[in-house]
Amino acid sequence: MTLAIELPVAAAFGLRTRQALLAVVFVNLITNPVLNYLTILGARIAAPRQVPAAVYVPMLVAAEVLVIVVEWRLLVRALGGGSRRMLAVSAAMNAASAAAGLALWLV
Repeated sequence: MTLAIELPVAAAFGLRTRQALLAVVFVNLITNPVLNYLTILGARIAAPRQVPAAVYVPMLVAAEVLVIVVEWRLLVRALGGGSRRMLAVSAAMNAASAAAGLALWLV
């Protein structure tokens, strides 16, 4: 699901070549499983201990920020181009997929 959201966002930022879209796919193959694992692990640890959202949510936000930074650096390395542009791409892709994930979770 993540790629279904993040690829169109990347394309909206001008990453439309095969190389650019493959870079987005491979970057996600590195970061998404790690983030999902940490999210599941965190939920399993938090739930039985009744960790308040005030503690758990900032941890998720920090993990998401770390993913943005890692993806940004990997995109710059893979594609070159402007560092600021790739940071914007990474932030927008992850904001969109996080918002979609949150929306699905709340439904």
